Amino acid sequence: MVQLSQSHTSGLCFDWEDLLGLLRDELQEYGGLIGLLNAQQQSILNRRPDSLLEINQSVQTQLEASQILHRKRTGYVSNLAETFGEPDSSTLSELVSYFPDVTQPMFQSIIDEINSLISQVRNKIEQNQRLLRRLTEVTDQLLSMADPSSNSKVYDSKGSLNRLDTGKSSLNESA
Repeated sequence: MVQLSQSHTSGLCFDWEDLLGLLRDELQEYGGLIGLLNAQQQSILNRRPDSLLEINQSVQTQLEASQILHRKRTGYVSNLAETFGEPDSSTLSELVSYFPDVTQPMFQSIIDEINSLISQVRNKIEQNQRLLRRLTEVTDQLLSMADPSSNSKVYDSKGSLNRLDTGKSSLNESA
């Protein structure tokens, strides 16, 4: 492993390879998550509920893995900030200036890419949620047209739309 130090870090030595490995792992996880969210969107658009359930589980697993790496990085950065005499709430971008000059562009590039992927993940999740809500609305409308009496809606005290349970079954229950 390569250990680099810089004069303005007061002789502190830090293993930059560990941080670089963490960031690369995080990049991989977010990249994989983007791929899964794209597949999720295709399942929604193609109305494939079986594959959607499977992909949703994979998305959940990938999200959990990404969150674990994010927490690991946050802890690492917090310790690094303490080492440099900065608040433990400092971001990695704020600490890059302490890194050796030759490594700063590489780290800044990776940080920018991670931030971009995080934005893409958030946008894709929001987009997929909107698609699912719209698909639910369309399905409700189709059900309402098929049997209008069983699909009445009302607003609750919080202003949310709810179905009105009429207590009637659409099955003929007479003997």
